[in-house]
Order: sequence, then structure tokens, then C-alpha cells
Amino acid sequence: MTLCGLRVEPIKRNIYMSDTQLLLGFDIGGTKSAVLVGNAAGEVIARREFPSQAERGPQAMIADLLAAGGELQQLHPGVVSAGVSIGGPLNVKRGVVLSPPNLPGWDAILLRQILGDALKLPVNLEHDAAACAKAEYLWGGGRGCSRVCYLTCGTGFGMGFVLDGKTYYSGDGASPEIGHVRYKREGPEGFGKIGSYEAYGAGASLGKLAVWAYPKRWSSIVAGEELARLAREGDADAQHVIRLNARAVGDACAMIADLLCPDVILLGSLARYLGEAWLTQVNSTFAEEIRGTDRVTRIAPAELGPRLQDCSALAAAVE
Repeated sequence: MTLCGLRVEPIKRNIYMSDTQLLLGFDIGGTKSAVLVGNAAGEVIARREFPSQAERGPQAMIADLLAAGGELQQLHPGVVSAGVSIGGPLNVKRGVVLSPPNLPGWDAILLRQILGDALKLPVNLEHDAAACAKAEYLWGGGRGCSRVCYLTCGTGFGMGFVLDGKTYYSGDGASPEIGHVRYKREGPEGFGKIGSYEAYGAGASLGKLAVWAYPKRWSSIVAGEELARLAREGDADAQHVIRLNARAVGDACAMIADLLCPDVILLGSLARYLGEAWLTQVNSTFAEEIRGTDRVTRIAPAELGPRLQDCSALAAAVE
């Protein structure tokens, strides 16, 4: 299987799809990956999950993905399209993966064509945050809305935006990267930039925030789960760290609301793991920072919860 030098052909997509039609989804991550068959109602019928072992590089990973995909196709004939949810940066229009930090060696990989040629299916590639936004638009907290934004608040601080059913990308197929925007001139570093929204707002950045804010107490990065436990037990330092994080997320939501005016901004991992107290802090900051009092944007946790990653891969196939 050749991974580079392939000529990219445009793939025709049917935008009308029955809820009963079968879809093949690929959720590709640096730690684990999953391949699943489901339908256009967001229901998972069969699933294979396995460690990514990303250090092996793209060829070995893609071989595993194709093996699982081919097996599921045989067990469930009638799959009409495939979708891929994968971290960026990407060129979605060309179906190319462009060196994600969690996938070493994935440099200009023409993933859409590789999978499409092997599986004999139309394949749609989506940035993982955009795929999550689309899943929530179709089956979760964005149902009935025209403009849906999703913030990952997890390993990174990614954003997906769905406008009238279509995921938003730039003219050259790039996804919005709010995590790389500088939030403050000081603070921890996130993805190579000090004080970025990712450095403050990502779940994985809680430990970095603790080391930066309280270097005498924490000389090495502390786990986010430990900080959450300490905060629940009344530890003032841990509570302050979580407030710094929640304020950054609330400020990001206010900026998004002023710029894009979405109907809803749905929040990922941290909303589930830190719960109502964290969400209240996010909403309080949002209310302080939003322009005027006539804004209609609401802030809410993503509704699909632990199903979101699987649904995001299926949502990518709904075209």
C-alpha cells in the first residue's frame, strides 16, 4: 500500500441518506482507535477497538484500520459510505492528514484516497472536533439548531462548527484552531504557545496550570483527576486552578458567541468529568464577557457523553 504520491480524485457524495443505511466509521487517535458499523440514526451495530500504537507510524496503523474495516464490511454487507474522525491539522478538501502531534509520521498522508481505494467506498474525512460538532448536531445537544459549536475541552482545546448542517472549514480545507489563539501573555505552554487557550482550557492542561500557578507546591505536572479530587475535598489551591481553567473556557465561549453567534456551544470532556460546579463557573464568566444582553447563545454539556467518539465517526460518514 503506497501512502504518498497518490493522485486525489473528487468523491461524489449523496447528501440524502436514510436512517437505516449502514455506515462505516473510523475514530483514529494517538492512544486508541476504533472502527465501527452503524446507521444514519447514530446507532452503533458492531465495533472493534484496539490500541493505536502510534509509534509504529501510519502504514502499520492504516493496515490495522483496513483489516478491521474489511472484517466489518464482510459481516455487515450494504455499507454505503465511510467517515473518519481524526485530529488535525488536516486538509479536509483534499482528504490529507498533515502531521498531527499525536500521530508521528503522518505527514501529508492521503488518507481519504487510501481508505476509499481499499474499501471501495466514498470516504469523508473530518477534523475530530468538527465530527463531534456534527454528531451533536444530528443526534445530541444540537438537534433543532442551525448553528452548533463544540469545544473538546479534553486532551486539546479544539473547536468544531456546524452551520446549517455543514461543518465549517477554511477555503483550503483547514479547521478552526481556537486552541492556538493566545489567551494571555503569561501562563503554561500549550502546543508550542505560552498562554494559549489550549494551555488554559484543555483538560490535559489542568496539571500544567497547577505547576505554573503553584510551583512551590507542585514541581511536576499533577494529574487532572487528582486536582479534581482535591478541589472536591475543599483544597483552595486546586479550586483556584480549576477556576482559572473554567474562566478561560467561559472567555473562549464569549469570544465565539460574539464572532459567530451560534445557537449553542457544547462542551466536551471537562463538562462531564468536573460537572455542574465547573459548568456554573464557565457560564458565569460567559455572562460577564458576552457583548450586550440580547445574545441567544447557550452553553451546555455535550449530550452524547461516552457515545460521542463513536457517533463522531458515523457523523463523518453522513454526507
